[in-house]
Amino acid sequence: MKKIFIIALLFLAFRASAQNIIPGQEASKYVGQKVSAYGYVYKIEREPKSKTWVITFGSKYLSKGVVLKLSDESKLQPASTFQDVNGHFISVTGKVVKEKGKVFINGDDPATMVSVKQQSLAVN
Repeated sequence: MKKIFIIALLFLAFRASAQNIIPGQEASKYVGQKVSAYGYVYKIEREPKSKTWVITFGSKYLSKGVVLKLSDESKLQPASTFQDVNGHFISVTGKVVKEKGKVFINGDDPATMVSVKQQSLAVN
């Protein structure tokens, strides 16, 4: 009986640690949850008041994508600067938050991970 209990406990722990891997355009369905969202970076801008970079990715329709708010370039590995991210694919693992109608992931949260892919969209 004890072995069954331990196996069931391990199974539940494994399921709880599993994350959803989603396209960025579906992030609004996962508000409050930790996910790995991926997509193409369509827009990068800097908020002058907070000195935070706002990276919109996941959908060319900016209202349907997800925003990554980030102030520290060191999280953008292997890219070296914010501008190097523009036009590339990005994967962000973190908690999805909705504020003022915008869906975003706080890149400055220590638990958030950012990965920049070296491939970009092919243009004919």
